[in-house]
Amino acid sequence: MSAAIRPPEAATPIFRNGFATTALALGIVGVGFGLTVLFGLLATVFGALAVLFGVVGVVRARKGRATDGGMAAIGVVAGLIAVALGIAGMVTMPDQPDSLSSTGLLG
Repeated sequence: MSAAIRPPEAATPIFRNGFATTALALGIVGVGFGLTVLFGLLATVFGALAVLFGVVGVVRARKGRATDGGMAAIGVVAGLIAVALGIAGMVTMPDQPDSLSSTGLLG
């Protein structure tokens, strides 16, 4: 007796989600910039882009056209944190010329 010959199983295509990867990377970089007070504008820009790419990644994952919807959602959260840190950094940063001249350090 011989074993039944089976046809090769069809390979399921792997849909990757580049938007999720981009959102997570931009969110992490944005949070890094947000932790330094001097780069608040960069943190806000990177965070906003992370939110944009993350939302696109989540929508694509829900429609079944891509995978890694969780990573896209984490990218959105990291982007929102980066935007919050960037705005907080820009609001709390004092004006250097006024603060130095009022202390008498510039003359």
